[in-house]
Amino acid sequence: MNETERAALTLDGATGKRIRRLRLAEPYAKSQGVYLTIEFDDATEILIEVNCRPWFAIRHLALDANGELEQVKKPTQGTIRSLAEGRR
Repeated sequence: MNETERAALTLDGATGKRIRRLRLAEPYAKSQGVYLTIEFDDATEILIEVNCRPWFAIRHLALDANGELEQVKKPTQGTIRSLAEGRR
């Protein structure tokens, strides 16, 4: 791989499966990390642990008339806790 290319990881265990739910959660209150859980229709799941001081920006994108991605809503930003509390 060329050093200028971005790193990407493909999870072969997810290939061909239908995702039932994608969930971001704190492992415990005020954690310095988050769990990203991918739940599949076949009752299996993949858990990805992200250990850091996470700050998220959720952006909604859609293709424009030229086939380019463009932002269609104002991004929502914050910690996992602030984002979860904002959805209640």
